[in-house]
Parts: sequence; structure tokens; C-alpha cells
Amino acid sequence: MGGRGQFGMVDYWRRLRPGIPRLLLALRCWRHFASFGRILCDRMLVYVRPNAYALTVNDGVAAMREALERRQGCILLSAHLGNWELSGFWLPQYLHNRHPIYLVMVRDDIPALQHFVDARMRGSQITVIDPRDGLSASLAIVQALEAGHPVCMLGDRVFGDQAWKEVAFLGSPARFPAGPFQTAMITGVPIFTCFLVKARSGAYHLHVDAPWRVRQEPRGARRDQALTEAVGEWARRIEALVRRYPFQWHNFFHFWKAGERHLPPVLPPVSSGPRA
Repeated sequence: MGGRGQFGMVDYWRRLRPGIPRLLLALRCWRHFASFGRILCDRMLVYVRPNAYALTVNDGVAAMREALERRQGCILLSAHLGNWELSGFWLPQYLHNRHPIYLVMVRDDIPALQHFVDARMRGSQITVIDPRDGLSASLAIVQALEAGHPVCMLGDRVFGDQAWKEVAFLGSPARFPAGPFQTAMITGVPIFTCFLVKARSGAYHLHVDAPWRVRQEPRGARRDQALTEAVGEWARRIEALVRRYPFQWHNFFHFWKAGERHLPPVLPPVSSGPRA
């Protein structure tokens, strides 16, 4: 996406609130940074004071657990919305600690901080797969899914030379990674979209959508179209949540391409979850 830049947030708010006055824009950016700071603090404080935090879940968590009880691998797809990394602290509890969990994530934090998070926030049950080694990562992901384990992925940021699809998001074209949807198409596993959002101080809500599948198609134009449609559904789902929790989308990269062409706003009715 071109690297992190502090002005990516300004672009975001101008798209989310067209015509916003400069003073209000500055205030919203400040509040957005403050929200991100509280999220970062919660990642550490929940380990020190776990009883000070409350977690509620929706019915989708039970459906996800049932799929895993049948030893059916699945993709848990999320975004940089809410406190996605904190879900690693609670998720094993809701899976009854019976399944290893695989997390696809680029390791680019300070080593000491990464060690702290691995040891205290994830534990031995969560294995990190670094996507920078493309072939090894792909094999590890497929092996985990075939063994009936959940694989967690983020779907709102393109890293390096990852495959991507460009679809409408907040009224303009934006690039989303195609990897999660290619994997779902090839393996046939269901996708559960999962979001851990901050409900209030000391309280989070884990929302899991009903499972959906990417239509399996042979190589060529039909497969390409099916992938584009799947990414478009995903973009609409994120947009619905971004509009509901505008201060909790912590993707501060320059998300939209320069010199973009105009696309109509993405504002169709959004169901409880994407459908294949």
C-alpha cells in the first residue's frame, strides 16, 4: 500500500465524511489516534488484569466451534478493525483449547515486544505463519486446514508482492489481498468473518458471521471473476463495520491509489455476513 504515513488517516476521514471542515477533521484524527492508543494499552493490560475485562460473543462463535468439532478446517478472516490481536488471548477459551490455531502475520514488531506477545498473549497453542516466505507459508496454511485447524488471516492490507484485487471501498477503488479467498476456493473450506470490537471501557464484543464459501471455478476468467466477487463482498462487509465503528479501523496506510478513477459509493444493504 505504499508504506505507513500519518496522513493516511486524513484521506480516510475525508472519504468517510465528505466536506468535513478542517477543524473537525483534525479533532477526529486526534480522537482516532487516541482510540488506537487505548487499543494498544488493552493488549497489555488484559494480561495483567484479565478480570477487569468483559467479553461478549454472538451466536456465530457457536457455529464456528461446531465446525471445528467436526474437524473441519476454516479460515477466520478479520481486519485491522477493533482489537483483532487481542482475540488471540480469548479465542482458545471459546474453542475449548482443543485445536491448535494458526495465525498468518508479518512479524515486524520490536523483537522484545514480539516475544512478550508470543509468550503471554498467544501461548503455545497459537502458531504464527509469516507470509513473507510465500511457498512455505502456502504449504503450512494448506496443511493446517487439511488437518481441521482454524487459520486466522487479515484481509485489509496488501503486503509486498501479494496477489490483490481492486474493488470499490468508501466510494473509490482500493486494493485488498486475494490470498484468503484463493485459499478458500482451492481448499473448499468455509470462511468465518470475525471482528473483536471495543464496546466500552473494559468490554469487548466478538462478532462472528455465518460461514460462507468462495465459489470454486477452474483457472481462467471464471475463477478471476469469482475471486473479484468474493473480495467485493468482503469490502462491503468491512465498509459496513467501518461506518458503524469509524474510530476503530486502525489501517493508517495510504489505502487508496493516487490518480484513482471515481467509483460509485458502496452503500447497498449489508446482511449479517457475506454469502457465496
